[in-house]
Amino acid sequence: MKLYIKDNGAIETLAIIDPKTGCDYIFDFVGNTGAFDREFEKTDENADFAISKVDYDWWAKVVADNQALEYRIAELVAKYGYDRVMDAVTSISGDLEDYAAAANAVLDEEFGG
Repeated sequence: MKLYIKDNGAIETLAIIDPKTGCDYIFDFVGNTGAFDREFEKTDENADFAISKVDYDWWAKVVADNQALEYRIAELVAKYGYDRVMDAVTSISGDLEDYAAAANAVLDEEFGG
């Protein structure tokens, strides 16, 4: 996803890749939160959306944290099996910005850090 940063005119990108398929699902990741109705604005600035620098920085961290979690889960699934790993992470709830940290804490407890 190409983003026009309203504060400075920069073009930045966000992507989150499914380790199993190699598909970028950033539009679904962001869209499932309802953010396209809030901080993302349609733009004609050679980008998919316009966003503030503060919002971009928040999303960039959340996406990076969740991307790292996706890769970790894929590695653990290969080693311990899908069901065991999913049993550990499916009970996690909370805010999107805290999800990756909470999931990693559960995975550390279950499988070691």
